[in-house]
Amino acid sequence: MITIIRTALLSIWRNKLTSFLAILGVVIGVASVSTLVSVGQGLKNDVSSLISGLGTNVIAVIAGKIDTSSSQSINQGNPADFLSGDILTLNDVSSLQAVPDIEIVSPMTLVSGELSSGNQKASPTVVGAYPSILDAMQVIHLEKGKMFASGSKEKEIVLSFNAAKGLFGSADALGQTVQLSKNGGFKVVGILAESKASAAFASDLNNLAAIPFDTATALNKGQVRIMRVIIKAKDNADVKTMKERIKTTMLTSHNGEENFSVVTQDDMLDLFSQFLNMATAMVSAIAAISIVVGGIGIMNIMLVTVTERTREIGIRKAVGATNRAILFQFLMESMVITLLGGLVGLGMTIVASIVIKSQTPLTPAITWSVLWLAVGGSALVGIVFGLIPALRAARKDPIEALRYE
Repeated sequence: MITIIRTALLSIWRNKLTSFLAILGVVIGVASVSTLVSVGQGLKNDVSSLISGLGTNVIAVIAGKIDTSSSQSINQGNPADFLSGDILTLNDVSSLQAVPDIEIVSPMTLVSGELSSGNQKASPTVVGAYPSILDAMQVIHLEKGKMFASGSKEKEIVLSFNAAKGLFGSADALGQTVQLSKNGGFKVVGILAESKASAAFASDLNNLAAIPFDTATALNKGQVRIMRVIIKAKDNADVKTMKERIKTTMLTSHNGEENFSVVTQDDMLDLFSQFLNMATAMVSAIAAISIVVGGIGIMNIMLVTVTERTREIGIRKAVGATNRAILFQFLMESMVITLLGGLVGLGMTIVASIVIKSQTPLTPAITWSVLWLAVGGSALVGIVFGLIPALRAARKDPIEALRYE
């Protein structure tokens, strides 16, 4: 076996250009697939970190039906319901507040508009919420100032880290006034601390602005448009039991119509994992085409190599080499080429991951599955696409091969 590997390496070295071109196709394929898989795994890790940071006793009620018990959950329900603001109501909020073992119920509504201060502008996600939203969502905290009062109808606003920095730079934003499009000025009463919950999703948490729920309703022309209801159960409450209680309460409030979803931390993790797995699989399958193209290139080059070395094959057979030895010889050359390509592609994946981590909020995760994909996948390509040339070399007639010019 060692002799076969040494001979394969010598053959590759003698044909540097053709070997380089063959390796290059595998490098591009392995690097692209491995990088995409590592980015997908990194996104899954970030989502898990963010959702876990919410706390196991946090439950969300979402407009629209999602069947979290089905593997097809992300394909079910009317997509328009998820964007609707008229499914969840204040009556739902009141009903949920009366459920035993519920500590916090905080509805959320969206307000369109851009924030500005002088010549500086920012476009955070502006939400109307109860002040208790910070206690319910444990991944965001006040750094300075305070939350607006419960039931407040004042034009007050709490800015996230990025929003405050974008509008006021290094100056203290507390007590300043910002303009919300054509809705007039809002006094900054609080600044949120910079979120460290997740590398990829901290940017979203750091790009928020919160105003009183009643003020947001007034800006929406008096329409109550609740997008989500964030619920925090008591620490000693059983989450599964609470989920069923909340669902029963909501069904009663909606006259038996289940046009909403009650989602726990585990449900959210499963939903995001399903979506990210599907997305990663789709883009990886597209990228895998380059591996197939590289394999076809290897087959083509190996067929040419077999033809060029016909006389060598005849001589080896004349001195006693068996068909099996010839077969293993050329198959090993194909595998060595693809393994080299896989290792170089893995190296490029590591470099790409470092660059992505330094230049973007993403943190790619190079797991054992990525390593096996690079090494095992390239070896498999070498076997599959090198088999036909190796069989052709092994079946050559030694007499005819010796006569070949």
